[in-house]
Amino acid sequence: MAQKDSKISEEQLRLLVEAMQDTVLGESRGASHVLNVLVQETIKFRDKLKEETGEILTVADTQAALSALEGRLKDEPFPRELSSEQKTLIQIWMDRLTLFDGH
Repeated sequence: MAQKDSKISEEQLRLLVEAMQDTVLGESRGASHVLNVLVQETIKFRDKLKEETGEILTVADTQAALSALEGRLKDEPFPRELSSEQKTLIQIWMDRLTLFDGH
């Protein structure tokens, strides 16, 4: 993955995930809590990725991951063109959603 200069900010991330909240999380009572957890997990991943590899998680990366997650929740296969970072982010989100679903 090439070095990118369009680093996603916390506010951009929150707006992006909120825009897809109904599609990904539905209108459940706990959706805003789940949304906040997913945003925080994404920020942790963004920071860890930058620290460990120097790579920057971008808005486009996050949009691609959200779109793929939406498809996956509809039992669609993952797009082939996802980067390893995007796949990792989706897995983090799916793990967190599974934790919420089990409680």
